[in-house]
Amino acid sequence: MSFVRLATVAPDLVAEISQLEASQLSAISSAVVAWVLGQAEVEDPRLAVALSALKERRVSDRVHDELWQLVEELDESAWDLQESEAGDETLVGYAHAFARARAANALWYALFIPASSETVVDCMYEAQAATDDVNSLRNVVRQALANTYPTL
Repeated sequence: MSFVRLATVAPDLVAEISQLEASQLSAISSAVVAWVLGQAEVEDPRLAVALSALKERRVSDRVHDELWQLVEELDESAWDLQESEAGDETLVGYAHAFARARAANALWYALFIPASSETVVDCMYEAQAATDDVNSLRNVVRQALANTYPTL
């Protein structure tokens, strides 16, 4: 596995993910997406379409492309807020916009079927970036592997 961003914050998870089978990887990415979307407030019809496609495990190029467009729009919104020279309110707005973009990007990575260790660790990295909560991410992974985390 090449350089993985998740290794900078949770090398233990990277090592664990690299040993898993495709069905386990899919379960983890679905659980991580369910968790991160529960944390971030993202509302967009493209997100609902992508979630439905992920649930059915039938993801078209169109769904992937449309979700990527949403990720780019959310990133642009976050960057605009970051670059504005306002006070604390703008910083809070930026943090929320950043979290929404990262959550949507986690879903984008989860849409790669079949799941690979690379796409799953990227999904996980985006989720922890959205929440700044690697310990909860670890718990989600453990629960997904034990089949006790609610899926999509």
